[in-house]
Amino acid sequence: MKRIIIYGASSGIGKALACMYAEQGDKVAVAARRIDNLKEMQRQFPHNIFPFQVDVTDNSRDQFNQMVEALQGADLVVYCSGMGKQNVEFDMDIEYRTIDVNVTGFTSVVAAVVEYGSKAGHHVQFATISSIASTKGLGVSASYSATKMYQVRYLESMRQLASIKGWDMGFTVIKPGFIATDFIKDRKYPMTMTLDYAAKRIKRAIDKRKNSAVIDWKWAIVVGFWKMIPNWLWYKLKISRG
Repeated sequence: MKRIIIYGASSGIGKALACMYAEQGDKVAVAARRIDNLKEMQRQFPHNIFPFQVDVTDNSRDQFNQMVEALQGADLVVYCSGMGKQNVEFDMDIEYRTIDVNVTGFTSVVAAVVEYGSKAGHHVQFATISSIASTKGLGVSASYSATKMYQVRYLESMRQLASIKGWDMGFTVIKPGFIATDFIKDRKYPMTMTLDYAAKRIKRAIDKRKNSAVIDWKWAIVVGFWKMIPNWLWYKLKISRG
């Protein structure tokens, strides 16, 4: 039985992962602002789901410690909280809110997990749901693609720091393509995966403690092509985010 904390668990990927882990008998602290959604999950899994109303931009260390106490430890922490909108008009409110959740909130949660994991005496894994949008800068979603790349580079740095310090910790970056969640409900995108299909593959990558995984194989091919596009051509393309 694992003790798991999932941020952003009120819907989408976070909720799907929480239900899968609870179903297999793990203890899961689910964290989000929408507490009613979390309590509904608890009714479904009364012995395995522990709901916490959490805003990742506020007192992350105290909130994290409360969840660790409720679970009597933590083996896996998954950061599914995320913010991102297409912002062709360059609305700075969208930019700042995205940075607040995807960078400031993310970093404060990582700090809380590292503080715990570096002294835990057992393996602690941290996983984040980044995006294929981290591959290159997207003009229509500048803050989204930039903050998702921040998460990728930050966890690369944490892996190296863990090695230097001798911490028994692992860091996993998940980079999915389009998934049919509320996040993209107002638009149609190519190669959109069902939530169940994507969540199973995300969970598999996390359970295997992979450093990084693109979900799924079709999107891995797309990402490979994106990386080969020269910058002068990339700047001329019209492309939406993932």
